[in-house]
Amino acid sequence: KSEADAAVRETSLDWTIVRPGGLTDDPATGTVTLAESTGRGEIPRADVAWIITQLLTSGDGVRRQFEAISGSTPIAEALRDL
Repeated sequence: KSEADAAVRETSLDWTIVRPGGLTDDPATGTVTLAESTGRGEIPRADVAWIITQLLTSGDGVRRQFEAISGSTPIAEALRDL
């Protein structure tokens, strides 16, 4: 996976790489921790979908790579602070 990520980063395409922690089937919480490196953690699939939807509709996060786990920051705020 890291080799594929590196290959994508080297292209001229607009890319965003979201690296979620362990995925769970829990309901969305709407709060996360986003950082270059978060350490180990879990995150509901629904929150990852919410993150990706926000990135696609806002255009934020282009040419960014970050990890995502459950946390205490609302998703919209966490994405603004990237």
